[in-house]
Amino acid sequence: MMKYSPVALVVAQLLTPTAFAQSQNETTEQHQHEDTEVIVINASPLARTELNSAQPVSVISGDELREKQSHTLGETLAREPGINSTHFARVASSPIIRGLDGPRVKVTQNGLDSADVSRGSPDHAVTTETSVAQQIEILRGPATLLYGSGAIGGVVNVVDERIAQELTGGTRGFFGGNLSSVDDLRDANAGFSTDLGQTVLHVDGFVRSSDDYSVPTFMNDEGERVDTIENSFVDAQGGTLGLSYIFDAGYIGASYARLEQEYGIPGHHHHEEEAHDDEHEEEHDHEHEEETGPFADLMQDRWQMHAGINTPWQGVEQLTVRYAYTDYQHQEIEGDVPSTTFTNKQHELRVTANHQLTDQWYGAFGYHGFMQEQAAFGEEAYTPASDTDRHGLFWLVETRENKLNYQLGIRYENVAIDAPTVELGQSQYDFDPLSASFGVTYQWRPNVMFNANYSFAQRAPSANEIFANGAHLATQNYELGLNYAVHEEAEHVYVIEGTERAIDLETSHSFDIGAHFEGDGHHLNINLFANRVNNFVYESFSAINSADLVFEHDEHDDHHEHEEHDDHEAGDEHDHSEGLPVVHYKQEDVLLFGYEIDGRWQFTPNFRVDAFSDYTRAYTVNDTANLPRIPSQRIGADFTYNQGNWESSVGYTWYAKQNRVSANEESTPSYGLLNAQFNYFPQSMAQYNLSLYLKAENLTDKLGYVHTSFLKYDAPVAGRNFSIGLRGEF
Repeated sequence: MMKYSPVALVVAQLLTPTAFAQSQNETTEQHQHEDTEVIVINASPLARTELNSAQPVSVISGDELREKQSHTLGETLAREPGINSTHFARVASSPIIRGLDGPRVKVTQNGLDSADVSRGSPDHAVTTETSVAQQIEILRGPATLLYGSGAIGGVVNVVDERIAQELTGGTRGFFGGNLSSVDDLRDANAGFSTDLGQTVLHVDGFVRSSDDYSVPTFMNDEGERVDTIENSFVDAQGGTLGLSYIFDAGYIGASYARLEQEYGIPGHHHHEEEAHDDEHEEEHDHEHEEETGPFADLMQDRWQMHAGINTPWQGVEQLTVRYAYTDYQHQEIEGDVPSTTFTNKQHELRVTANHQLTDQWYGAFGYHGFMQEQAAFGEEAYTPASDTDRHGLFWLVETRENKLNYQLGIRYENVAIDAPTVELGQSQYDFDPLSASFGVTYQWRPNVMFNANYSFAQRAPSANEIFANGAHLATQNYELGLNYAVHEEAEHVYVIEGTERAIDLETSHSFDIGAHFEGDGHHLNINLFANRVNNFVYESFSAINSADLVFEHDEHDDHHEHEEHDDHEAGDEHDHSEGLPVVHYKQEDVLLFGYEIDGRWQFTPNFRVDAFSDYTRAYTVNDTANLPRIPSQRIGADFTYNQGNWESSVGYTWYAKQNRVSANEESTPSYGLLNAQFNYFPQSMAQYNLSLYLKAENLTDKLGYVHTSFLKYDAPVAGRNFSIGLRGEF
């Protein structure tokens, strides 16, 4: 059973299938509203909930999280209002918030960075695990006040129980399993927490395996008929051990987590492909030896320490310390040989002190430090090794329990990025981002609340955006960072040199206006947003082929040398089919705006309807050129009927055609997905809150291309899928 505050535990018990079966007159909508009111957002040090936050926030927990849980974080959240997925063939999908992803969306585990390399490439997996999570919190819009430069687009915080903050009252735990047809998925997870005197022990783990997934038959670029996405398998396992000591004034605890994962990298083609195919025909030890493409072999070790002390000194209500050290590595394996290795060693420390200024004003101030050492070596090491240090100071204040409440905050941060092996341009950059926000919530009527928020947020470009210089085969592009300039020396000869232009901070001016309506058996949320971002960093497609590139200095690091360059020097003709399109990171002012709407209507005690819609528009300010891979508009609805100890639902989501595309980007046709689910809560297993479920996804076997995916026409959405599973608590 998941960990909540005492009030939330009561609500959680009301939400169990047993209570549901015993009292059909208590509507699911009322339970959801009650749950929303009491579950605290761990991503905020000021104990905010969804309703009293001026910034739009969503929390997914309990049965809702279990039903939406998928292998990747992006797919788990893909139907949340304002959230889309990069959809890298179901193996490495990351969340997109209001059209922003990558280094603009921070993914955290219990408030600390996930410390993987997923922010730099769509084929790199997020290392947070949702099957053992207590809840997932989504902060839409800039969240730089607490999380710094990498959260200018939003935050996804995955919360679990690895370090307990209070005694469990005995032993409690959870278990679950799942089988599915579209990819032959086998999935199991379990965990428990138990009191050992004043100490709490926590253990959890999961194991997951799936094969290549099936899709409705389509024709690929080579004119081949495809019904299975080759090289889209996943093998993953992980576990966590945590220990906490609870004392009168607070708690202190530590945890260790290990994650191991192998997954295919579809659409990943190299010039040596034929040789690798021959090697794969030979027998070897890897479980998926029949696969012909490269795969990622990922390992992560993570140590965390949390501590909290109540009233450590006068004027401070609580002092919390959170620290994490992460050692991450993944190798891209081809023919049993590592072709590229990515590593990340990262320290992170957050110290927060909560205080009360006056009878009306509460606040929190603190320090946030972040030290990262990333390296890549091998044939696809398109970004050099770099060190990034961030040090920030923040202060948040707010009023509470009034009809009109205010929320303010400010943060100063220093970001230093060093890539010592870079020879062209600068190898060191130093930035000083500043962020501030002002928000209000207004309880106009007992069942009507309005909120508004303005954020001024600055972001330092990431090391990848500055120093990238090489073939990035996951996106089938050759990437050039902000640190470089290109000039044409002769026909089909372009020289890469160090840039002389300054690299500016991204600066966001973001506005949110929202309304929440709560009635007898229904609720409605409406959010409107607009975000003007100056010096927005984006990948601009050029008319250059990478076969035409040469470097300013012949002695440049071998990391950036290519056979094509030698051909240029010798004056030989070369084949453009061997090159890749060159995308050059640039900075330009852009505007993003849109809406998110979701609601629930409980028509009878047994029947309800949930619906949502969202939309994002994004373009450059100067010439209104569309930004690439912006999600299309969506409209979805779910119809749910419950009776006694069973519940059934049918849902449909429509994805509009996306024809507002950038240069060299194709429009994406519309499609719709029909899903259904049946849940059964056996009375004989009521003490375990057991539920059995049968789920059907994409019932009409619709071919759907995901506009936000780099593999849009290589890896569409999965075809018709049937899954069966169980979940329970003790």
